[in-house]
Amino acid sequence: MARKLSAREGVLLGVLAAAGIGYMWLTSGPDQAGRAGTARDAGAKKGNISAQRPPVVRMDLLTAKTEKYDDQGRDLFKYSQRPPSAAEIRRLREEAARRQKEMEEANKRAAEEAALRLQEAQAKAKEAVLHPQPPPPPTPPSIDLRYLGYLGPKDNRIAVFEDGKDLLVARKGEVVKGLFRVVDVKWETVVMGFVQPEFKGQTQEIAMTHGK
Repeated sequence: MARKLSAREGVLLGVLAAAGIGYMWLTSGPDQAGRAGTARDAGAKKGNISAQRPPVVRMDLLTAKTEKYDDQGRDLFKYSQRPPSAAEIRRLREEAARRQKEMEEANKRAAEEAALRLQEAQAKAKEAVLHPQPPPPPTPPSIDLRYLGYLGPKDNRIAVFEDGKDLLVARKGEVVKGLFRVVDVKWETVVMGFVQPEFKGQTQEIAMTHGK
C-alpha cells in the first residue's frame, strides 16, 4: 500500500537522483574517452615493453673483488706530496741495494788493505829482530862560540872568540874550552875541529860575526 513521502524523504531522494545523474555524466563523457585512450596507450606501451629484451644482470661485477681502501695513500682533501709510484719504489730499492753493495765492497777493500799493512808491519818487525840496524853515529857537540876576527900576521893568526861575556883567543892547533880545536884561521871564517876521537876528521866552519 503506497504511502505519502515526507518532506525529508523527498529531499533525500532528490539528492540521490542528482548524484546518480552526475555519476552517469562523468562515466560517459569526453573524459571517459580520454581515459580509454590512455588505457589503450598504456596497453600499447606495455606491449612494446614486453617485446623488448630483458636487462642483463652482470653477475661477474657483483662478485668482482673490490679494491681495499689504502689509508696510507694520498688524501684528496689534504695538500701533500703524492705517494711514490711502484716504479719509483723499485728504483729506490735498486739504488739502496747498489749503495749497500758499494759500501760492502769498500769495507772489504779497506779490510784487505789493513790486513796487508799489518802483514808488512809484522814482516818489518821480524826483520828488525833478526837483523837489527846499527845505532846512528853520534853527533858532535854544538859550537856556541862567536868568531869576532883574528890578530897577528897571516902566517900566525890568532882567532878571537866571544863566549858569553868572555873573550877567548887561540892559535891554529890550540884547544878552546876543552872541546874544540882551531884547525885554520881565515879572513872571514875560522875552521874548528873536535877533541873527541869519535869526531876525528869532522870540522865546522864558523863565519865572522859583524857587530852585535
